[in-house]
Amino acid sequence: MPSITTWSRLEPRVSQDVASGYAAPVHDPLWLLARQWQVGEFQGEDGGTPVVARWRARVAPMTRYHAGPIPPNTQLQAAQFAADALPLEVLVERQALQQSATPEAADGLRLAVESGQHFLRLLRLQATSGDHSALLTSAYAMPPLTDAQSAALDPDTVAYADLMAGRVLDGRRLRAALGDAANPHLDPALGIPAADVAEVLEACRAWLAWSSGLFSEPAAADQAWQPDRMEYAFSMSTRLGDDAFGERTLTADQYADGTLDWYSFNLNSDVNMGTGGDQPGTIVTRTVVPAPVTFRGMPASRFWEFEDARINLGSLQLGATDLPQLLMVETLTGYGNNWFVVPIELPVGSLAESRSLVVTDTFGTQTLIRSTGDPALGPDSGWRMFSLSLPVDPSDATGVAVSNLFFLAPTLASSLEGPPLEEVMLVRDELANLGWAIERRLESPLELGLETARDTLDLTSTPAAPQDVPAYRIATAVPAHWVPLIPVQTSPGSADVRLARGAVLDLDGVPHVVEAQARLLQVGDPAQRLLIREEEVPREGVIVRRTYQAARWYDGKLFVWAGNRASVGRGEASSGLAFDAIES
Repeated sequence: MPSITTWSRLEPRVSQDVASGYAAPVHDPLWLLARQWQVGEFQGEDGGTPVVARWRARVAPMTRYHAGPIPPNTQLQAAQFAADALPLEVLVERQALQQSATPEAADGLRLAVESGQHFLRLLRLQATSGDHSALLTSAYAMPPLTDAQSAALDPDTVAYADLMAGRVLDGRRLRAALGDAANPHLDPALGIPAADVAEVLEACRAWLAWSSGLFSEPAAADQAWQPDRMEYAFSMSTRLGDDAFGERTLTADQYADGTLDWYSFNLNSDVNMGTGGDQPGTIVTRTVVPAPVTFRGMPASRFWEFEDARINLGSLQLGATDLPQLLMVETLTGYGNNWFVVPIELPVGSLAESRSLVVTDTFGTQTLIRSTGDPALGPDSGWRMFSLSLPVDPSDATGVAVSNLFFLAPTLASSLEGPPLEEVMLVRDELANLGWAIERRLESPLELGLETARDTLDLTSTPAAPQDVPAYRIATAVPAHWVPLIPVQTSPGSADVRLARGAVLDLDGVPHVVEAQARLLQVGDPAQRLLIREEEVPREGVIVRRTYQAARWYDGKLFVWAGNRASVGRGEASSGLAFDAIES
């Protein structure tokens, strides 16, 4: 059927005069003024803007450092250190490099070659009567590998050593021949002319200074890494008061992820690190102009100003239980213009205890801003986030917040991290009722991490052909570089259970202890054995890596060190280990 359709459309009529829109007129402005007078807005109690802030505090740099855990109720004399001398990550994470100083071992092969080449470059910079590079290279040449070393090393290392043997200068041999680094000695049998001995010794001193500062290494007893927990533990302290009880000790006992800041520490009042003779800190007073805090999506401060649309706080999809986000949105939208920041410059690595903060507004009113933890405000003075805590019990994860303490940790913003030199995965094997430490990567003499083991056993291989006579197998084979972890008691009758390296069976039925090759599974003292705490190997597993890292401090100094990182694993694994099996 034919139809007739009609349309009606309403179109607004735009006026060229926009003065009334800009004016935003109100029908009864006197009524609005009367309501403001009734609620007391004309008194200007909260209408002032901060113009001057005066902050007063006692500031003291950290003066004592101790690597490793400290038992409660312990008094010791910790070593002094400069908090701003090097980054805290370098101080805590650095480890002694596993590089032999003798050419009989293959450790540090590539470094020995490259350091020898650098010495020849420094030697050529000296004004000598002739070139002595060939003479020194011949005297301290790289020796060839023995048959036993070639059989134990990987093909890349063997090829590298065969290429360099007899052709390059071995830095290990040169370092051993020079003797004392402060007073190097040249062998007269080298035949260096007497007129060039001083120049060659100058090159040796420059090379020794370069090699000693190439890597940042700790002292022999300064090890913060705890192999039984696969994490770092250390403490720092300072004297923050004139009395004998002014010591403040900060302890970080669970640092392993590479992110170190003030929240990694707890205030430890159960130990004393001997800061009684240190300086008690200085009183610092700062008078500054508060600056308003700005952020994306905040309410506009002017009437005819378009707000930032890059963040739309109104489009956040919040659930009924998202109370923190609801409070954040309410604070940002309702009080976004009332936040101010007071810039304060503090020394790096210092602990500050705030004493007072007085704010003067545009009306000349001075207001004392009390801390949220001030006892004058009552026991429930308010919630606080940026506070150090005092643990109630060493086994308790929660603690009591300590107010008025701020620690400016001397940490790095970022660092360059190299590929893993070693990688060990700690897993649970429920089928075999064992724990395993899988050495997935091991460091080669070329300072490279070589993949040595798989994290899971390949159980999809083709089964063997059926046999006429069933065979009895006492135990199945275990993949290479799978170190068994057996639960043991630390002492007879003790409830403390640790995981120790156990033994496996060869195919001929002879048990043997699996020796770990990774440094991550070794203890500094050879007389001790590694006893990993059972709670450190959860069901999801743990992955521990050792890498080289490099970073520059605020003064431009370069630090290179070797450190460990621990992260969450990939779940359980199966080694395929079974006992008393019949194969037909």
